[in-house]
Amino acid sequence: MGKGRIDGVLVVDKEEGITSYDVIRKVKRYLRGVKIGYLGTLDPLATGVLPLLIGEGTKLAPFLENGQKVYDATIRLGVTTDTQDKDGRVIREEDLSRWDLTPERIEEVLGEFRGRIKQIPPMFSSKKYRGRPLYKLARRGIEVEREPKEVEIYELELRDVKPPFVRVYLRCSKGTYARTLAHDIGERLGCGGHLFALRRLSNGPFTEKEAMGLDEVVELASRGRLKEAIIPLGEALSFLPSVRLDDEEVWKVRHGGQIERDGEEGFLGLGRLLNSRGDLLAVGEGVRVGRRIWIRPVRVFRIDQEQEEV
Repeated sequence: MGKGRIDGVLVVDKEEGITSYDVIRKVKRYLRGVKIGYLGTLDPLATGVLPLLIGEGTKLAPFLENGQKVYDATIRLGVTTDTQDKDGRVIREEDLSRWDLTPERIEEVLGEFRGRIKQIPPMFSSKKYRGRPLYKLARRGIEVEREPKEVEIYELELRDVKPPFVRVYLRCSKGTYARTLAHDIGERLGCGGHLFALRRLSNGPFTEKEAMGLDEVVELASRGRLKEAIIPLGEALSFLPSVRLDDEEVWKVRHGGQIERDGEEGFLGLGRLLNSRGDLLAVGEGVRVGRRIWIRPVRVFRIDQEQEEV
């Protein structure tokens, strides 16, 4: 993270009609040779928070990928598609006048999907079957049996009902398919349905407040100012406790060694190990041994020597 390096998280507000990897491709034009990944795929239909992990930021993935996701979702009732969203082929249409679609009935059905539920991954998904992505099989008209997967719906609130559209607020665990949820809600109501619109409001600790439109990102990058939009490594993990290390401890951690602290000065479980300047040197894991806490590094980040001042 010296003058010539960019390491951290860039939160992009993805627009509709492009893939998550399209976003990476555009940013990579200005960061050649730098590793870039993202947290949580957004389908082309979806918009909103897409955190990009850049440089050493790619090492943050194990500590961020299990974060909760929050969405604003719109379901269209009466039309079922093969992809479970509006981009798919229509396979069923229903006359909505035949069904009870009052807010009371919809709320009753939503209640059935709160808490721990099981979802069958859609055929049009990147989930693998015998080493091949399901969507490749689906494009050839092949459907295979998929194992249901348990996910958790922490909140599912009815926000608006204007038939054929139903708008909901969704807070869920990693791995939840919003379009499958829309499809299953439609099936439970009897009339079928699909995901018509989806906006991700937050992904783990990252929200719309930090998100920047792709055009704005490209503009900053073209002027060599992309670093202004980067969330530093340590700040991206600010939800973890931290301890600051002296120079000798920094050397130990850089070489895989453990450090120790009094019980009140350390942390149990995961936490941040910071150098004298407050930069993230490593993520460590603390365990109690008697009255002391021993912390071992589980992921060390490469920081410029001049930045560490060691």
